[in-house]
Amino acid sequence: THTRSHTHTHVLTGSNGRTGEECVRYCVATNRRVRALSRTGAVPPISSPLVSSSRLDVSMGGIESAIAGASVVIFAATASARGDPRLVDNLGLEATAKACIAAGVERLVVVSGAGVTKRESQAYKFLNLFGRRMDEKVAGEQAVRRLFAVAPAHQDYTIVRPSGFWSDREPLGAAGLELNQGDENAGFICRADVAAVCIECAFSPAAAHASFECY
Repeated sequence: THTRSHTHTHVLTGSNGRTGEECVRYCVATNRRVRALSRTGAVPPISSPLVSSSRLDVSMGGIESAIAGASVVIFAATASARGDPRLVDNLGLEATAKACIAAGVERLVVVSGAGVTKRESQAYKFLNLFGRRMDEKVAGEQAVRRLFAVAPAHQDYTIVRPSGFWSDREPLGAAGLELNQGDENAGFICRADVAAVCIECAFSPAAAHASFECY
């Protein structure tokens, strides 16, 4: 863990989602300031002076002002079951990346998903039935890479692709997780571990301009 991560503000989109809420909990547990952004502006049920909240719909603009002063932005937003993945997972992510670069944010961490490059897999085809969700996640990832390829040298991104989610398991911690690149392997992971990976990789030089799977 890098010392400066504890003195900088982390801004989190999608804080009212299950993974987003775990990110807020992890920030509080590790004494990090976090600004929780969601479509409703509601604060996750976590009482701490480290947590502030604001309303933001990434598909509606206003992102740059919402992330002002942030060193790290965690993009944990995703379209709801009835939402439009194009507006959130693709265009919303692209707009967030542009805002991060304009605002001088040091690291954008994106919560994506394992299997996004496996277009012929059954899992991809099934999830793609819901508003072309996987196609839009791929497009969002590609937009991030394209934008940061020409960003200032001190600004970068990390794309985290968690595999299948466990809902009834305790966190395994770093010793119990595997990280891979190439979108070849998969497994299961609890959301608390995903949150820890996202927050801890935010200031890691090894994670700059990197995409990896975790499970």
